[in-house]
Amino acid sequence: MKVLAIKLVDYREWTERLGYDREWLIQKIQNKFMMKIHEIASQYNTFPLQLRFDNFLMIVDGITNTQLMYMINDMRENLPVRIKTCLGYGKTPLEAQWNASVCLNNKEDEFKEYVDEKIAALHFDINFNTEALKYTSVYDSFLEIANIYVDLSRFLYKIGGILQYLGGDNYLGFVSTNSVNKVIEKFSDDNKIKVGIGIGQNARIAIKLATTSLEKIRNNREKTWHIEEE
Repeated sequence: MKVLAIKLVDYREWTERLGYDREWLIQKIQNKFMMKIHEIASQYNTFPLQLRFDNFLMIVDGITNTQLMYMINDMRENLPVRIKTCLGYGKTPLEAQWNASVCLNNKEDEFKEYVDEKIAALHFDINFNTEALKYTSVYDSFLEIANIYVDLSRFLYKIGGILQYLGGDNYLGFVSTNSVNKVIEKFSDDNKIKVGIGIGQNARIAIKLATTSLEKIRNNREKTWHIEEE
């Protein structure tokens, strides 16, 4: 699988130049440029995992190196600092992002030709979390979301996957297609979490199919998982 690692160069120095009354401004600018990054990424059929904001990842199977260079140039035009990028390859998203991260820290931008793999996207949803807001606090609800994020992250890490919190009570994960059965086995009898699975040629298609699967679970209400494949 192919993962693009992106680092914002001198990000901390940039934030410090904004003065002491800066946190609101940092959040404003971060959200503004991430909105633009999402827009650019969607045009190239990928999806940015925001993670630290100053470092983020993209699953880029199904995208040529030429397309990646165009996308990176588009991002450079919309960010307040320079960026450094590197393309990593591995049998799993976890391995690929590790190789991209090592390359990012040790080398100049590097783009070798790698084989494209199908992408398996996972759209997780917590059952009854939104309804629970009727009898618990906003913060306690969020703590449940945070704890489940940790549990899901650890599970996916063990099988070579990566995870991003989407907001609300939703999470987006990626695994290799070889690990999909492990996900199904884990959540087939889970009454707390449901997972929509999508398999596609690129990240945008895989995510769309994962969301389609999740909607079918919500409509069916009998299954905890569903899979759609391109």
